[in-house]
Amino acid sequence: MKDFTTIDQDLLARRLEAVFSLHQAGELTQAELLYRELINNYPDIWQLFFNCGLLLFELGRFEEALECNLRGLAINPASDDLLYNSALCQKKLGRYRAAIESYLKALDINPDDIDSLYNLAGCFRSIDDEHRAEQIYRDVIERVPDHLPSLNNLAYLTHKRGEIIGALQLYENILKIDPGHESADFMRAALSGETRTHSPDSYVQEVFDEFAEHYEQSLTAKLGYDLPSRLYDFYGQYVPDHKPEHALDLGCGTGLVGQKFSPLCRSMTGVDISAKMLEAARHKNLYDSLHNAEIIDYLINCPGASYDLAVSADVLPYLGSLEKLLRRLLPVLVAGGHFLFSVEDYPEVVVHPVLQHSGRFAHSSKYIQTVAGQTRWHIIAMTRLDLRKERGESIQGSVYLISPHRNS
Repeated sequence: MKDFTTIDQDLLARRLEAVFSLHQAGELTQAELLYRELINNYPDIWQLFFNCGLLLFELGRFEEALECNLRGLAINPASDDLLYNSALCQKKLGRYRAAIESYLKALDINPDDIDSLYNLAGCFRSIDDEHRAEQIYRDVIERVPDHLPSLNNLAYLTHKRGEIIGALQLYENILKIDPGHESADFMRAALSGETRTHSPDSYVQEVFDEFAEHYEQSLTAKLGYDLPSRLYDFYGQYVPDHKPEHALDLGCGTGLVGQKFSPLCRSMTGVDISAKMLEAARHKNLYDSLHNAEIIDYLINCPGASYDLAVSADVLPYLGSLEKLLRRLLPVLVAGGHFLFSVEDYPEVVVHPVLQHSGRFAHSSKYIQTVAGQTRWHIIAMTRLDLRKERGESIQGSVYLISPHRNS
C-alpha cells in the first residue's frame, strides 16, 4: 500500500490509519467503504486511488480496479506503480494491447523494473507475438540470470519452435539454479529421451493453469480440436440407447466434454487438477459438481460406485502409466458402466507408455490391450483419428470404449 507524508491533519491521519488497518486485516468490505468516503472527501490524493484499486483487484473486480488506477493516473501520470497496476487489470480483462501500452509507459519511467518487463513479455505471448516475448525474456535473464519464470517461459517457447537442444540447455540451466524444479526435470527427461512412467502433478497443473485463459481458443481455432464431438459420436455408435444417470469427466478442463455430454446425462461431475481450468468450467453451469483434484486422488477418495460413464478426453497423455487409473476407476462405476477415453498413439509394439519430446505420453494399442486385461477391463471398441494439429502436423491418436469384466 502507498503511504503519504504530505498530509498532516489529525482527522485524515486517523482515517488513513483506520482504512490501512482494515485493508491489511482482510476486512475488505469495510475498507472499501472507507476508501470511497476518503476519495469523495480528498479527490486529489492519488494514493487513495492506488490503494482502493489494490483492494478491488483482490476482490476480482478488475474493471472497477482499472477505473481507480486511471483516476489516480489523471492526478499523477508519472506513477509507474499506477501504470503497472493498470496493466495488471487490463490483462485480466483481456485488453492485452492496452496492457502492453501501460507496461511500456511504466518502463519509460522505471526501465529496470523486472516485474514490468516479465509481465510485458506475457502480454506479447497473449497476442501471439512470441518473438517479441522471447526477446524480453532474454532481456530479463541478462539482467537477472536466475529469474526462473523467464527461463521457464523461454525454454517453453524455444521447445515450441522445435529447437530441442536449445530448450534442453535452458531446462538444465533451471535445474542448476533449482535442482528440485519438478517441471524442468520432467521436460529435461522428455527432451533427452529418458524413460518415465508418469508426469509430476506440479507439471500438469502448471501446464493447464498457464493456458487456461486461452485454452479453448488455442485448441479449437488454431489446433483443429474437436475431440469431444468425436468421443460423443463414438459413444453413441456403440451404446446408442444409453443415457448415463451420472457421468464423470476426468480432467474436465474448461468443460468442452461437458458441453457435449451434459445434455445426455442426468448429472455430471467434473474433476481437474487446474483450479484456473475449473473456474472457466464453472461459468458454463454444465456440471452438478466440480472438484479441484488430481484424478487418481479423486478416485481413491470417491465414496463408492456411483457413475455409469467416465470420460477422459486428451488427459491420459499427461498421465503416463494407466494401471493405477484403471484399477481405481473400477470401484466407482456401477454395473454396466463404461470408460471412454483418448490416447496419443505410439506406432511400435511396446507394453509401456512412451514419454515424447512434447512432454506427453504415447500409448501403443498393445499397451492398452495389456493393461486393460491386467486390470480386468474389456475393450468394446476403438478407432484411430487425428486428435489435433501441432506445428502444422496432425497428432495421431485412438479413442477407446471399455467396460469392466462382468465378474470384476
